[in-house]
Amino acid sequence: MTEANNPISNDVVIVGGGVAGLEALLALGALAGDRVALTLISQCDWFADRPMTVAEPFGLGSATRHSLREITEELGAKLVHASVAGVDADAHRVRCADGPDVAFDTLILASGARLRAPFSDAITFGFQGSGQAVRDMLARLRSGEAQSVAFVAPAMTGWLLPLYELALMTAHELARSNVNGVHLRLLSPEDRPLALFGERDSQSIERLIASAGIEFVGAAFTEVDDGGSMNGAPSEMSSDYIVTLPLLSGPGIAGVPATHPHKFIPVDEYGRVRGLADVYAAGDAVDFPIKQGGLAAQQADTVAAHVAARYGAAVDPAPFRPVLRGMLFTGGESLYMRSGVPNADPEVPNA
Repeated sequence: MTEANNPISNDVVIVGGGVAGLEALLALGALAGDRVALTLISQCDWFADRPMTVAEPFGLGSATRHSLREITEELGAKLVHASVAGVDADAHRVRCADGPDVAFDTLILASGARLRAPFSDAITFGFQGSGQAVRDMLARLRSGEAQSVAFVAPAMTGWLLPLYELALMTAHELARSNVNGVHLRLLSPEDRPLALFGERDSQSIERLIASAGIEFVGAAFTEVDDGGSMNGAPSEMSSDYIVTLPLLSGPGIAGVPATHPHKFIPVDEYGRVRGLADVYAAGDAVDFPIKQGGLAAQQADTVAAHVAARYGAAVDPAPFRPVLRGMLFTGGESLYMRSGVPNADPEVPNA
């Protein structure tokens, strides 16, 4: 199928059961209706509300989980439980590592990013067991067995807000437990705290950090190389505990182009994968440097509108124009932030 031709079939296949994949599924169902037959490929059975996982170790909330089977059945879509090994764009087929190939007319890749731990002997939040590791850390801090924590942002690419939340909620928990003398530091490659939200919100966060007794170390050069070795000064990270976030890279799907060196999928402003016909991508897998659920949903909506228009829906597709919204959990009153992301720091070049 090409832009100039009518679709031969109406099979739209979406790879990934995360925010971008489900948003694309919902948006296409709403915009295109029965013009398309939707298939979702996911190696997972459940969708989890990841932003709430940061509150779980502190007893301040829990992440809800939703069955992908129930979601797809409700939307009249087909669910294929499989992991994707490659894409043959010329043959319009998705190769699955643990099942038969899946044919498509249009493909949307929303498979997310690959995660790896940046440091040894650190709590990498988001990995299995990290929530319990934070609970254990809090217990040792309250008992006086540990007296320092370094919260370390390993790279600019990704989403740093959860690290700030972990630091602030740790400080709040210690204050609530009347624990004094614990040294909390937050190390980041940023010049200012969460500067991507703009000067006003960054200043608000800076005041929150200072009032919580957290030392902010900006421009800390804590980024790691491709082999996972730290390029910053080890002395800055000397603490009883190091809490960090995963390093992200592209999904590495055979047959799909990737940027260097982090292997994200290059897309244009409508989410079309560069160099592949009839293939789109959205979410953490693409080469936009900020990886956040709200932005992933916006990217998926952009893709869905463009795809729906190709199938004759009365939709006027608009290019992706990111608007960043965030809610910072602090353990006390949450802080709401918004930014148009006019100059996102491009560790990964924008399309």
